[in-house]
Amino acid sequence: MLIGLMATSDSHENQYFTEIAKTAKSYNMNVCKFTPENIDSDLKKVRGERFDADKEMWIAASFNIPDYIYDRCFHGLSRQPSEIRTKINWLKDHSTFLGLGLPGKWEVYQTLKKHPLLQAFFPETVQVSASEEIIGHLECLDKIIIKPEFGAGGTGIYLLSKNDDGTLVSTTKKGTKYDRQFTSTSQLNKWLQQLLKRYKYLCQPYLELCNQENEPFDLRILLQKNEKNQWVERGRGIRTGQKDGITSNLATGGEALTLDTFIKKNPETISIAVEQKIQHILRTLPAETEAMFERLFELGIDLGIDKKGQLWILDINSKPGRKIIQALQPETMKHILGAPFEYSQYLANHLQKAGE
Repeated sequence: MLIGLMATSDSHENQYFTEIAKTAKSYNMNVCKFTPENIDSDLKKVRGERFDADKEMWIAASFNIPDYIYDRCFHGLSRQPSEIRTKINWLKDHSTFLGLGLPGKWEVYQTLKKHPLLQAFFPETVQVSASEEIIGHLECLDKIIIKPEFGAGGTGIYLLSKNDDGTLVSTTKKGTKYDRQFTSTSQLNKWLQQLLKRYKYLCQPYLELCNQENEPFDLRILLQKNEKNQWVERGRGIRTGQKDGITSNLATGGEALTLDTFIKKNPETISIAVEQKIQHILRTLPAETEAMFERLFELGIDLGIDKKGQLWILDINSKPGRKIIQALQPETMKHILGAPFEYSQYLANHLQKAGE
C-alpha cells in the first residue's frame, strides 16, 4: 500500500514527513511525498520523492497515484490558486484522502452554531466585507477582534479598541505586539479598506481570555482517528501569550505549558465544571463536525476560558500543528506518527466491505 504525504512545498512539514516515513516499515507500507503542482492528471502519475526505508532517505521518483493521501497543504490567508485546487479535486476522485478537510471558518461557524449541543460555546461572529461594518461593530462594542476567514497560526488577527484619541489597532507578529493609533475615522476606514481588499475577514467581540497576570491563554487539544475509526485525544496543552497581548499562538510568540503547570499557577481557571464542559465538547464536536461536512482524520480544537469561567470554541482546525504536544508530551508522538497508517488500514478494510 502506498501512502502519499502532500504538502504545500518540498520543504514544508519535511521533518514530520520523514518521521512518519520511518514508522511505515513497521506497518509494511510504502511512503512518498509530493506537492499538488506535481500531480499529472493526464499520465495519472505524481512526481515527488519516495522514502527508501533501508537507507532512511528520500529519493526523487515518479509514481502511480498513491492509494491513500495524507493532505497537509496550507494555503495562507486566502484560498489556493484555482489550478492547484483543480489538481487536488482531481486527486480526490482518484485516491482516498484520510481527511477531506474543512471549509473556511465562516462556513464552519454558521453550520455548527445551529447545533443545540454546541451553540452556547461559539462567540458571536459576523462576516464583514466593508470597513463601515467593522466601524459599526466597534461603535457598539468598544473592543472587537477581526480575523481572516482562512487564517492559521494567529496571522492577520487584529484587536480594535476605542480610546480617548480614537481607535487603537493592535496585532502580534513573531512575539512582538504592534500598536497603531488612528485619530480619525477616515484614517481607520482607509486602513480597513486596504485590509479587506486582500482577505475576507470575520469580526467577533473581544473576549477576556487571560489569566491573573493578564497573559492571553488558550487550550489546544489534538485529536486523531484510530484504527477503529474512533476519535482519540493525543494530547493537550496551554498556550500563553505575551502580557497584554492579543493571541497565544506559538507562531506569534506564545509559550507552551502543561495543563498541570498552568493549573498550579492559575488554580481558579480550570474548575471541575470547566473540565466537564471540555469533555462534552470532545464527545460532541468531532462527530458532529464530520456529520455536517466530510470525513476527517485529525482535529486541533482551540478553547478559550474567560474570566467568568465560560468556555468558548475559538478555532477548529482540520490540519492542526503538533508543536505544543511534541514539546509537552513527546511520548505521544509514536501514536501520532503511526496514526496515518492505522487509519489507512481501517479505510482499506472498511471501503472494501462497502464495495468501493
